[in-house]
Amino acid sequence: MRNLKIVLSVLFILAVAWWVAKNWTQSHKPVSEYETVQVAKPRPAPAVKTALSQEKPQVFPDYRMAVILDDWGTNYGLLKQAVELHRPITLSILPHLKYSRQIAEEAHKSGLGVMLHMPMEPKKAREKMEPQTILTTTPDAEVIRFLDEAVADIPYTEGVNNHTGSKATGDRRIMRLVLRRLKSINLFFVDSVVTPESVGPEIAEESGIAFAKRNVFIDNEPAKDAIKKEIQRAKDIALKKGQVVVIGHDRKVTLAALKEEIPEIEKAGVRLVLVRELVKKVIS
Repeated sequence: MRNLKIVLSVLFILAVAWWVAKNWTQSHKPVSEYETVQVAKPRPAPAVKTALSQEKPQVFPDYRMAVILDDWGTNYGLLKQAVELHRPITLSILPHLKYSRQIAEEAHKSGLGVMLHMPMEPKKAREKMEPQTILTTTPDAEVIRFLDEAVADIPYTEGVNNHTGSKATGDRRIMRLVLRRLKSINLFFVDSVVTPESVGPEIAEESGIAFAKRNVFIDNEPAKDAIKKEIQRAKDIALKKGQVVVIGHDRKVTLAALKEEIPEIEKAGVRLVLVRELVKKVIS
């Protein structure tokens, strides 16, 4: 009996020693021995749908402003100031003046737009009118001749807008002759809107010519602050309607105001373009 107790005691001690040795060995294995141990992989974090993953890339509207500067032909000295705006503006040039052709050529070479500023009859008679002004009494053949000779005098002409013309642009015969002729030689027409009685939009639709009309005159009041205010008003129209056509003149103060306001226009998201980009549809 005593011998049996001794044997059991020894077996118990050996079992305890084996268990301790086994656990000590497992806890002190070299790192390399763990390479075959199956380790539970952490569950991937649930996908989080962000605003970026849920929505398509945002497309910003294309807000555009076309600036036309009228009355070029004598003030060649200001051309450098217009070029140094480094923006796509359009010069509308009176025909048959001292520097008309030269300004057109230099403007085109500098990447500016070129238009013919066609003299047309105003309601208020003037003692001195530009050469070959189209009057409401001008015969049909003479209207076409005046227009053709004016276009020929301004190289690189892309289109035409009226100089004065509050009487002529309200005359259906004159406007049909002018717009149909321009359509036949692939030129567009911009109505300067010097009178609310203009039939320009109506005849443009009838003739199928590429057309636009002026939205804002920026320098009717020739003070810089007033011009800048009108430029900002034009910017607001562009942001509301998508595009705007503005007309100013070949004046030092107008060019200076544009230079100061262009960064603000562009900061608001409005892009300056040549007027030819905005003549595909009527702009109201």
